[in-house]
Amino acid sequence: MLFLSSCKLFTVVKHYPEGQPFVFQTKVNVEEASSKDEKSRLESGLAGQIDDSLQSKEVDKVFWSVIKDPTRLDTGLISKSVQSMHYYLNSQGYFRDSIRYQTSVQQKADQKRAIIQFNIWPGQVTRIDSLTYTLQNDSLQQLTDKNLNKQFIKKGDPFAQGPVSSEMDRLVELYRNNGYLRFSRPLLFGLWDTLDVSLLQPTLDPVEQAMQLELLRKRRLYPTANLDIRMRPLVDSSVLRKYYIGKITVDPVSNDTSKRNIRTTNIKNIMVIQRGNKFKPKIFPPLVYFKPGELYDQRRYSRTMNRLNNIGTWRMVDIAQLPRDSSDSVDIAIKLIPAKKYSFTTNVESSYSQSVITGNFVGIGLSMGLQNRNFGRAANLMSTNASYMIELGQFTAGQIIQTQQFSLTNSISYPRFIFPGMQSFKENFRGNFRSVFTLNAASTDRRYLFNLTSFNASWGYEFSWRARDYISKNRTYNLGIRIPNIEYAHLIKRDSLDRLIVQNPSIANLFNDGLITSTILNFTMPWNDLNGRNSNVLRMNFEESGLLTGLIRNKFLDDNLYRFIKLDIEYARMLKWTKTSFVMRGFAGVGYELGATANPDKRFQLPFFKQYFAGGPNSMRAWQLRQLGPGSYINTFTGAYSIPDRFGDMQLEANFEYRMPLFKISSIPVNGALFTDVGNVWLVKKDAGTNDEVFKLGRLGTDLAIGSGAGVRVDLGFFVIRLDYAYKVKDPSPSPENSSYQNRFFAYPFIKGSQLQIGIGYPFIF
Repeated sequence: MLFLSSCKLFTVVKHYPEGQPFVFQTKVNVEEASSKDEKSRLESGLAGQIDDSLQSKEVDKVFWSVIKDPTRLDTGLISKSVQSMHYYLNSQGYFRDSIRYQTSVQQKADQKRAIIQFNIWPGQVTRIDSLTYTLQNDSLQQLTDKNLNKQFIKKGDPFAQGPVSSEMDRLVELYRNNGYLRFSRPLLFGLWDTLDVSLLQPTLDPVEQAMQLELLRKRRLYPTANLDIRMRPLVDSSVLRKYYIGKITVDPVSNDTSKRNIRTTNIKNIMVIQRGNKFKPKIFPPLVYFKPGELYDQRRYSRTMNRLNNIGTWRMVDIAQLPRDSSDSVDIAIKLIPAKKYSFTTNVESSYSQSVITGNFVGIGLSMGLQNRNFGRAANLMSTNASYMIELGQFTAGQIIQTQQFSLTNSISYPRFIFPGMQSFKENFRGNFRSVFTLNAASTDRRYLFNLTSFNASWGYEFSWRARDYISKNRTYNLGIRIPNIEYAHLIKRDSLDRLIVQNPSIANLFNDGLITSTILNFTMPWNDLNGRNSNVLRMNFEESGLLTGLIRNKFLDDNLYRFIKLDIEYARMLKWTKTSFVMRGFAGVGYELGATANPDKRFQLPFFKQYFAGGPNSMRAWQLRQLGPGSYINTFTGAYSIPDRFGDMQLEANFEYRMPLFKISSIPVNGALFTDVGNVWLVKKDAGTNDEVFKLGRLGTDLAIGSGAGVRVDLGFFVIRLDYAYKVKDPSPSPENSSYQNRFFAYPFIKGSQLQIGIGYPFIF
């Protein structure tokens, strides 16, 4: 795969200018950069300044690449590109750059292939030596001085266009958040110089002359700039007028041009225009953050806009701010265009794995969903989803279906914080929030083993907000709370499972039905690095069951209630380069069943529908789904004494994947990947299983499984088809016939120790 991606055998050029040099390749090389990262950043940015006509239009194929309609070599276009590079370097704080280029022409049959090489010496970056603000208005000056701790730039930062522009945008936002509605970005400009005035003052003292010469030398080596942000002379004095909120109107069906049955309702000082009977007027005050008589605040405009857009009931939101003539009042007119009330979706998923030991494994799933975007005429989102999934295995006894699952889910999302005595929460919370009610029923039939029927009901809240400081301003925080979350599972054991438990008493505690009354917290934080190239995601999940409910004593709760705590943490990072990327992911999860659980059959392990498992197309790809672990446990997967599915109360996993482009088929990208997966699952309590199954820190290196392989991804745009082929580098839990390979590196014969996986979408988070 590396050979295909980086070592093409040859390049084919089509429709080239005959007898004339044409652009075959363009290179950018930055010399004497301050660091490798800065060199890479500058080269990437400078490459984007090259005129499109000079860019090599190369398309990768399997063993070769193709260039169609290359541009004739034109030195005028090169000079234009050099000028654009100068502008780019100036915007990054480099004012003493030097750019040279050279061209070479290689003769290939009747082709004259021109290679253009740009060599850039950026010089030293100019840094800010001082930053001042000179404004014509005392109120603005005082407001600016009070918020100096929120500056986007400071002394010593590069004198670059981006940060300076961001600082001016911060000032405009600051003024508009404090009533100055008409203040705009063109009113500010930056005045800067790179010369210290004191160096121009003549002196006869030889010591002072020597000091001035030394300062001039340092200025040349380490250039600095003094920046003063000023306000332009005003033409309209109303720019400096503070505005207060006047009349607020909401038109929730503004695209209805008919004038029939129109009426206006005043709800908490908000005038709601009703056209027909599509929306209840009382739902709008909690969605609007403006209040009549309050000082205008730009943040309230943004929060109202985001709030209405995120609900999903309206496809267009427009908030007009209408200042009154010769007055300090501004009226707010909110016009909304509803989206389609109903939508229907379908989705098909599949996965495939293959092993010479256990045969083939295919998973197919079909789901359908119906959405109502205005349930109860209150902008509530109701979603109903039904799914059917099957797992196909080896054809035996006239059947090929190993597992069937049917589930039905209904959820209602309320764009309000529904909680007694917490209505003021909206005023203090800066992000978006909603209340969610969910009801779910599912039936899982595992051939020969069990039938599991489960019910779930939960009430919860979802919050999302963005970071407000400059360093992490590109971070989004998402928090979900479900309290209470009630789950009940009823298990019907089949004869094969009963026989399996007789032969393996340690798993008797694994297959149990029961009741869960829990509180669940979910936290997700995706963000990009400040350079905008690298992506990160952090996820954390916490669940506790029965800590309070278990204090209530009755026979039903004593027999069925699980009392446990469970915590998961997952972090993924994607490093992106021009064509390739590298993904790292780490996952750690542990659950602990409390000894206070009344039923002794439920004290040793989590309920199996809450346990962890490894293997399959999205986990340890060298193993089939649920066929790794726990620990270094050896047992057969089929037969009278088998354990077909492996679960654990603890899981550790790390994944590393290098991705690169391979070629295109009819403009469809085909990408490749090299990956390594490390991890396993374990039991936690010593009474839950054997010593080889229970986690022990001293055995961590022994128990970890390692798989490695390569994959191909066909990117169809709306989804990705993925094919991964992985090899068991180290297997801690083989079947008995392969026990000689246990925990030995590269012990398996290649075909016997390999696994083919087919999945939809990229694995893990990215």
